[in-house]
Amino acid sequence: MAKQSLAEKQPEAEKHLALKPPATAKWEGDVTKEIGELKAGPHALGQPLVAHPENLVRLDPKQPIWVDRKDKQVVLLGQVCTAGYPLEFFATYSNRSYEAVLSINAKPSIVHAGLLAVGATPGHPVRFQPKFVPPSGTAVAIEVRWKDSHGKVQSAPAQQWIRNIQTKKALESNWVFAGSILTHDEKTHQPLYLADSGELICVLNLPTAMLDLPIRSYAALESRLFEAFAEHLPPAGTPTTVVLKPILK
Repeated sequence: MAKQSLAEKQPEAEKHLALKPPATAKWEGDVTKEIGELKAGPHALGQPLVAHPENLVRLDPKQPIWVDRKDKQVVLLGQVCTAGYPLEFFATYSNRSYEAVLSINAKPSIVHAGLLAVGATPGHPVRFQPKFVPPSGTAVAIEVRWKDSHGKVQSAPAQQWIRNIQTKKALESNWVFAGSILTHDEKTHQPLYLADSGELICVLNLPTAMLDLPIRSYAALESRLFEAFAEHLPPAGTPTTVVLKPILK
């Protein structure tokens, strides 16, 4: 079966993702079980650091994700990682976090649903054939918020937590809502959202990314562009609120 991006299959995507991720039978159960077994649940991370908590609507009872329709943003909770390699992700599941800045145990399909709910439009993931085409979609500004050792709330653009390996300068680009790929399980014929394997917020181009950078960013380990900006990061394990705010025209 040919795979389609959600932008190319938007009417069906909206039907399945209005505010609920697509069901994917046994595969869905496996991913949900895996997330449930990961260490940092939403209760361990505290409450989201937002100005208007009364606006938040939780999208899943067990996963740390909320939507704020009034302020048009999606709110996540995660933890700072100790990234020991050039980065693949800004944020992914905690069992893949050795190549990420943040671990966030929320399924990308639910985050996708939240972004739709606040007005973002998915474009398409990276394309490599017949020529390179960068990811597209609504630009999304990402802000991180955390409490310092004195309990004071700090905040920064997500770009300040990542730097170019060669220039040592912080990332300059916003992410775009690429939207991953919605296909079907060949055995169950149920919808299958490919980013649910962990491609939540990427910093190298992946054809299954939910959020990706609209620049050419190579996947090969020796060619990767970005690393954690260690001097800007709070200590590993720090609970972090991540605010995704689409830049709407």
